[in-house]
Amino acid sequence: MAINTEAPEDQEPAGSRPPPGSEPTKGKSRRKALASLRRELSDKELLSPAVQKLLLDEIDRLEDDNTELAGYRSRFYEVDKKAAILEQKHTASIAHEIISISCITVGGAAIGFAPSVWPTQPTGAIALAFGVVLVVGGIVAKAVKS
Repeated sequence: MAINTEAPEDQEPAGSRPPPGSEPTKGKSRRKALASLRRELSDKELLSPAVQKLLLDEIDRLEDDNTELAGYRSRFYEVDKKAAILEQKHTASIAHEIISISCITVGGAAIGFAPSVWPTQPTGAIALAFGVVLVVGGIVAKAVKS
């Protein structure tokens, strides 16, 4: 049986530890030597000049970090908006390609079908005209998009 030689105020409170399996934040991983210290300070400890200097130093560091990171937030939103616009354009581009290729394919099939029904007019002429219109439309749509 181990004997606890630490004073009661030096022990970490039971509820202050993170739950098992949770990962520490980046700020806590910087100073591993201080990670196991308790986080609550008494009024007596807060009156210590060393504690006050450490806290003021930490406040200055956090303010510098906050100032530096504030620019990243606005740039993130700008880039996020641009990414959403580009993603939408890409989706529209894919849909346009599918429609263009479909028109060319169906038009080609209609042109290929026209000779087999050519003896029965006007079906042959309609199939040929339909195929030519679709092929030309698909090519023009692809040329305009590019």
